Amino acid sequence: MTSTGEQRRPATPAPAPGSPALAPGDIRDRRDVETLVDSFYRRVLADPLIGPLFTEVARVDWPAHLRIMADFWESSLLTPGVYRRNALRAHRDLHAEHPLRHEHFDRWLELWTATVRRTYVGPVADRAVTRARTVAGALAQNTIGGGPSPSAAVANGPVPVRIEPRPRP
Repeated sequence: MTSTGEQRRPATPAPAPGSPALAPGDIRDRRDVETLVDSFYRRVLADPLIGPLFTEVARVDWPAHLRIMADFWESSLLTPGVYRRNALRAHRDLHAEHPLRHEHFDRWLELWTATVRRTYVGPVADRAVTRARTVAGALAQNTIGGGPSPSAAVANGPVPVRIEPRPRP
């Protein structure tokens, strides 16, 4: 467990010959996706900027939302076709009720990136961060429009993440 209470996957055996190489601790299956989504939304709920959007504005049905988000990320990272919804419509509806701002999308991306980096390591985890950058940009552009967000300058490079030092034994 990390200092924030999130699980870090232990190293697992090497993949079978002929299967794609995954680094130890990488996102491997639906269970890993669910762990990531659950960890991420625990952080979202505690966040003073975007937490209230989920709890007070959207009034999210958490069991259903977590299942839907696990479907989305499983489709994006492992098994295409699991997610069959319209994410843009939900964000446009939310924006109509409570105007979203670039800082909301930037904070979502910051929390997602930090959660991925603290929980998994490997090419699928890297793809989770890259895909999130694309999703955040597309949703922001298609809901609030306008120019790029302040974090767009790093869209093709590393995303700034605050990393807390590990306590020394």
